[in-house]
Amino acid sequence: MQTIESSVLRVAVSEKGAKVVNFVAQNSQIDYFKDVATQKALEVIFRGAEQKENLADILPWTVVDKGDSRVSLALIDDNSSYKKFPFHFEAILTYALEGSGIDIKFYLKNNSHKDMPFSLKFVIPVFSGWKVNTNANEIVLNKDKTNLTIASPNFTLTAENNQISVAYDAATLASDSDEDLRLSLALS
Repeated sequence: MQTIESSVLRVAVSEKGAKVVNFVAQNSQIDYFKDVATQKALEVIFRGAEQKENLADILPWTVVDKGDSRVSLALIDDNSSYKKFPFHFEAILTYALEGSGIDIKFYLKNNSHKDMPFSLKFVIPVFSGWKVNTNANEIVLNKDKTNLTIASPNFTLTAENNQISVAYDAATLASDSDEDLRLSLALS
């Protein structure tokens, strides 16, 4: 478990699946992801096109950079993953605290000499008692006088079945190229 913090937030990230398991407001000590069921519902899903297995769950993540308010984890193909998903790739998922939120950056590099079809998805549960408001490129969860805003210029955001789906589906990354995808969660 990797913990990063600022004067506003404390966040814990699990190396297993590279997912956020604690999201604590420092002033109130409220952990928005403290519930075990909520933690299990949080997911990072990275897979090849038409592939059922989640590479983010089956491959090991390695911490490659760590500071007080940021952590970066890397996911790199191996022989067993190449048999199921015949591409050489590296992914770096960075969580960085900025102000009252967390910026999430997913960097993906295709090291193969062929185009790589993939999809990436973050699943965030809607917490009990929270109202959901959907706007262009953002979803705002509201409860009592607190807002949790989920926003992205890259991902498609949808709210249904008590969860927020942040998806980049049916994408193709050209051979020997890379891409940065961004998402943010902010408390107000």
